[in-house]
Amino acid sequence: MGNKNKSRLKKLGVFTVAQANELGVSQQSLSRLVSSKSLKRVGRGIYLHPDAELDRDMGFQIASAKFGREAAIGGLSALFHYNLAEQVPGHLWVLVPPSKRTSERGYKLLRTKVNLDHGIVSEKGYRIASVERAVLEGLKFITKIGEKTAIKAARDALAKGQTSELKLGSAARKLGLESVLAKYLEIIIP
Repeated sequence: MGNKNKSRLKKLGVFTVAQANELGVSQQSLSRLVSSKSLKRVGRGIYLHPDAELDRDMGFQIASAKFGREAAIGGLSALFHYNLAEQVPGHLWVLVPPSKRTSERGYKLLRTKVNLDHGIVSEKGYRIASVERAVLEGLKFITKIGEKTAIKAARDALAKGQTSELKLGSAARKLGLESVLAKYLEIIIP
């Protein structure tokens, strides 16, 4: 494999076999690179160039590669990302379509019928729920996240100016979560 392809893989950071194939790198080449310690295998079919410039969100990038383009970071992980939850998540929370399953440890899947195109922000190598969606989904999944945590996150987002009642209302309409917002609106408004 030429230096040009190695450079491309380095720019990708975390990547899948399919992404490597698009660059002209075969499965056999990937195996040889892992054996020679020129690449790291971080999961089944997921690789990392050791010299890639990664930020603190490498786990988010790996989860995105594992669960596909539809998936997005959500739940407690998104709230923590936006500094709206003090509790460090024990698992990485991922919003996925209802049919998605995993037996892999370290992930908490939030299967949702709510469109995974609305209220999602694209970051470097992964997708994450916007502040508004994170707050609304926190309220929707209040029994999984914890009532105290979800309500405090919603209050903090409003108090810190990360979102507004208007933005929450608009997001709730787009996501079909108006009833969830209506149920908790009086509690979360400062």
